[in-house]
Amino acid sequence: MVFVLGGGGSRGACTVGVLRALLEAGIKPDAVVGCSSGAFNAVALASKPDLETINQLASVWRSIRNRDLFNRNPLRMAVRYVRSHNSFFDSRYLRRLAATNLPGTFEQLVLPCAVIATNLTRARKEIFTTGSVPDAVAASSAIPGVFSPYRIGDEEFVDGAVAENVGLAEAIQLGATHVIAIDNSTSNPRRPPSNNLAGVLAQSIQIMLAQRTIEEYQRFATQARISLLVPNVEFGTEGTDFSQVERLIEESYLRTRAFLAGGGLTAAGEVAPGIHVMLPQRRSTVVSLAQ
Repeated sequence: MVFVLGGGGSRGACTVGVLRALLEAGIKPDAVVGCSSGAFNAVALASKPDLETINQLASVWRSIRNRDLFNRNPLRMAVRYVRSHNSFFDSRYLRRLAATNLPGTFEQLVLPCAVIATNLTRARKEIFTTGSVPDAVAASSAIPGVFSPYRIGDEEFVDGAVAENVGLAEAIQLGATHVIAIDNSTSNPRRPPSNNLAGVLAQSIQIMLAQRTIEEYQRFATQARISLLVPNVEFGTEGTDFSQVERLIEESYLRTRAFLAGGGLTAAGEVAPGIHVMLPQRRSTVVSLAQ
């Protein structure tokens, strides 16, 4: 079984809650694929796939402050943009975060792990499975226009979601017969987008990513049993706001636990194939589309 962990900036915290519920139910991966902020989660899980790791991962997510990633001082932002001509924030912070909290190399991981990035220099998808973990995570997480492209050697990399939002193709290549994919994008109509420029752009990106994930699912659903879990937590639209990480983790955990307890598992104890959009517990637990 391969876990495929999508990103979404701060919404990557939703994955932590989903993983906690899955591991509590005894569902563990044999390999992991990660993209964007999901790359950080994927490497952590591949280093030691147990609840202790999930607790440590949650602590790291809670420790991230907006001011750490995004120093919004107008003068600093202006200086950064004048120097780089392509971004307002430095992607080297992403590497420091990974270097501080994750193993140094893929060879140190317990499970096979693939990290998806976009090679800006060569205009192609790039898959990291060996070598430096901090470099791979930084390359996969460098949101275009927000963070500077991350340089490795003579090549520059940006967020893996530019090339592929989730990573089902990589899971199939790893030999998966059952894939559990977590998609953190949301277009929940109960929380309308902000009318400001950032809100409109962010919501538009969420819709685009969600649609691409559905298309990926449809493309590969005949090649493996795919369980696509969508926490769909209502949390504005911006993936650059880390102020509500705790709520994202807890709400995603509660929704996933309710889904698994309410019929989300097959008689064999596996997560049922299909697209499972997990809704708040005050309503029906989940809306699923059979494979």
